[in-house]
Amino acid sequence: MKRFLGVLGSALLALGLAQTLRPQGIVVNPTPPPDLQVRVWVDKDPSKSSNPVYQFGEPIQISVQVTQPAYVYLFSVRATGEIVGILPNAFEQQNFLQAGEVRTFPGPGARYTFTVEGPAGQDRVLAVASRRPLDVSEIVDIQTGQARIRGVNNLARSLSIVVSPLPSTDWVTDEAYFIAGQLPPPPTTGTLVLNSSPSEAQALIDGRVVGTTPLVLELPAGEYRLELRRSGYDPLRVSFSIRPGQTTQLNLTLTATPPPTGLLAVDSNPRGAEVLVGDRVAGRTPLNLTLAPGTYSVELRRSGFSTFRTTVTVQPGRTTRISANLVAIAPPPPPVRPVQPVQPVQPVQPVQPARPSGTATYTCQGGTLVVSYLSNNQARIFYDGAFHVLPLVRTSPTLVYANSTYTWEIGTLGRLIARGQVVLYNCRI
Repeated sequence: MKRFLGVLGSALLALGLAQTLRPQGIVVNPTPPPDLQVRVWVDKDPSKSSNPVYQFGEPIQISVQVTQPAYVYLFSVRATGEIVGILPNAFEQQNFLQAGEVRTFPGPGARYTFTVEGPAGQDRVLAVASRRPLDVSEIVDIQTGQARIRGVNNLARSLSIVVSPLPSTDWVTDEAYFIAGQLPPPPTTGTLVLNSSPSEAQALIDGRVVGTTPLVLELPAGEYRLELRRSGYDPLRVSFSIRPGQTTQLNLTLTATPPPTGLLAVDSNPRGAEVLVGDRVAGRTPLNLTLAPGTYSVELRRSGFSTFRTTVTVQPGRTTRISANLVAIAPPPPPVRPVQPVQPVQPVQPVQPARPSGTATYTCQGGTLVVSYLSNNQARIFYDGAFHVLPLVRTSPTLVYANSTYTWEIGTLGRLIARGQVVLYNCRI
């Protein structure tokens, strides 16, 4: 039995992984029962806090415990894809454990041993606990321990089929891990893949030029400071980390450097003058303008003042000032007109307003009024939701139609007085 059990050693070779990194569980109950739990461990790691190392030829013991009575099935799973049945086996068929019972394989007085063999790598033991017995004959031959399948994915699919008839409250799994032999030393370097937009940027790592982008560099593990430089773009500085055996990719975008500018400060006396830079109106004084370096024509315009014109040169990073005293334009003297002899003033005769006739619509301040002038010297208006007849009570200098409540006066303009208050005025046709 020693040779059969020696295949527990597995071969997860040269992946550069830390020894505490463990693979994904083979088959996991998504809703495990709260009362049924199974725990499996190896003798060098009863607390399951690390990946213990077993040298080739060294014996190993596997222990398992359940919290409720259950049937337990144990499998050795090699990274090479080889699977071995551990429990039940040709020497131990009885795989039913009571609640809290701890059973170790091989136990005291057993007729077989488990011995770790090569190749070197990480291995695991899978435990499946079920309230009902499972038929695993399609997975392993119990008499020889040899599996009828190969590969972790095939084992996961096969076990999923075996437990699928069971309620999720009737089964649960656990795994234990160990190292067979010694793993190759972990890598001490990592890879940096560096790209920039635009490319061909000079790259400095910790102040040392290492090339231009795009770049692929092998660097010792650690923390670094990167600076990218390219003409016409702002320098870009970032920090990054290199992890052993891993690739760090940086895709960085450079920001174009804005063109240099200068400041043009324009003021005038009096203020409020319109400022034109070239042929563009830029605002009114006082005014601060940010301009690209160059020479500009400037005009200041204000009503009543002469136009001020000048040419200025704006320099990058500097302020150019214009202070203009605007000259007022004197108004022309009024034209001299010949004095006309004064004509004697004739007395003004009062003008009798013409009496309107028919119906007229007046637009007033406060609303619209329709007035019908009747042939019997009366006017009829519609106001306050009713018609009202007003007799003519005065003809000069304004026609006045009135009764005890309403008064309609019409001259050059008209107005309506209701109950002593003017309600419509500036009325005209």
